[in-house]
Amino acid sequence: MTRQVPAGRGRLSRTLAVAAALLAISACSGPLPRAQRLAKQGELQELMLPGSGFQHSAYARVTDGDSLLVLFIEGDGSPWVKRGLVVANDPTPHKPVMLQLAARTPGSVLYLGRPCYFAARSDPACEPRWWTSARYALPVVTSLASAAERFRNEHHLARVLLVGHSGGGTLAVLLARRLPGVVGVISIAGNLDPEEWTRQHGYLPLTESVDPVSDPPLDPKLPQWYLLGGQDTVVSEAMAQRYLARVPAPRILRYPDLDHSCCWQRVWPEVYARALAEVGGQGMPDRPSVP
Repeated sequence: MTRQVPAGRGRLSRTLAVAAALLAISACSGPLPRAQRLAKQGELQELMLPGSGFQHSAYARVTDGDSLLVLFIEGDGSPWVKRGLVVANDPTPHKPVMLQLAARTPGSVLYLGRPCYFAARSDPACEPRWWTSARYALPVVTSLASAAERFRNEHHLARVLLVGHSGGGTLAVLLARRLPGVVGVISIAGNLDPEEWTRQHGYLPLTESVDPVSDPPLDPKLPQWYLLGGQDTVVSEAMAQRYLARVPAPRILRYPDLDHSCCWQRVWPEVYARALAEVGGQGMPDRPSVP
């Protein structure tokens, strides 16, 4: 005898099945699995690097004979949800711009995650301040520098080219004077004046963070490039004026058609080749584009 399932219970069962399927898809397509797939395509090994106070999720590739390490630092990701009303449980970026560039950059590469991002979100030291008000705080910068220095020494990489996007550009500039061996800095749509950025957007002030404008200017002899997107409304050129005013004009590169996140991978080979010509290092051979 076949027993029929009541209509209401059947609908509930179907709803639960759909919800379970959506959760399974989300688990496989969330920010961490996507980052892992992207890193694998770029032949980057997943690592967990100790810093000073934090653990740092990282993806890296080391090429024999290199003396130059290209160190990528990602933007702020998703620190808030619901239009900035609720702090996110996981700030890991859904579209890691720097990981896209790292995956298609030849030679020795370190994509160094910020505290509490990616797999390091389970670090006992994690609390929301490290991806909100203290996202650019001195302990964050110091821990990134410690992790990068340990990796650099372990693999005998004498020189470092720093590359950061958005809030990663903030941290790259702050790291430049605090990490030994830095020979150049590339900021891509960098948040170079967080105080002005929060003011213009009406965001909460980053009260525990270091503002690059309050730091002394970087040594003008240090090769630096500041890339700006003409369509960028997240970190516009106007928001960075106080910082850019002390940068030599040839160091500011403007791309009228690009916005905050799209499409920096298109111009990266040219920018990277230009940087290598000045700091020296491995070449930029043709490499398949990683989506």
